[in-house]
Amino acid sequence: MVKNYNDEEAIRETLNYFFSGLDTLDAETIKKAFHPQARSFSMTPRGLCEEPPDHWDRTCAAAKTDPQHPFHNRSQKTNVVSLDITGTAAAAKVEWIFSGFMFTDYYNLLKIDGRWYIMGEVYHMTVSGDTD
Repeated sequence: MVKNYNDEEAIRETLNYFFSGLDTLDAETIKKAFHPQARSFSMTPRGLCEEPPDHWDRTCAAAKTDPQHPFHNRSQKTNVVSLDITGTAAAAKVEWIFSGFMFTDYYNLLKIDGRWYIMGEVYHMTVSGDTD
């Protein structure tokens, strides 16, 4: 449940840094969404994967040059499924839909010095045809 329209708008602006940065493969724009101490987590076939915000430098560079990279020349549709705000804390669920796969991301955000930052992200990738 959204409590304050101004906070909702500010959170969507933070999320949009991520959305537009991934669309253009601009790591600096993506990193505007994340607090420097933020971490992203996911489960991979190799186990738990933890990534700091600066991993986007490598990811975007690789995606720009590798035609096989999942983000290379991919258009995506983003859908903010839910947003819950309580004071200076918030949680958002976002679906990223690409051709052939989808990410479901859960973000924890904090309002620090009047600005919203993603502090943590956990996500799951579903490949077309997967049921997990």
